[in-house]
Amino acid sequence: MPNLSCSVYNCTHNDSKLCNRHTIDVSGGATKENTCCSSFIESSGTSNCSGSGSPETNIACKAHDCSYNEDCSCHADHVDVCSCGSACNCYETECHTYSKR
Repeated sequence: MPNLSCSVYNCTHNDSKLCNRHTIDVSGGATKENTCCSSFIESSGTSNCSGSGSPETNIACKAHDCSYNEDCSCHADHVDVCSCGSACNCYETECHTYSKR
């Protein structure tokens, strides 16, 4: 299970750069910029999610051409999810760890 660091601060699942979901979905591929965290939900300022963030997160990966993707599961040691500024939707996030096969 990868260690996940998330700098998408306005995601409702973000808890001090950790994700409070047990599993996230990463979609896209071909380039790092074409990947996204499909589990992103823009925060409204309050969260209805329970639990606290954990560095270990399962990552279901649909970026089939990523070198860390094995049977639709990420096997990188560490994964960084980020955005350029404040994301409004999942397409404004990316898996910064993506590496083309």
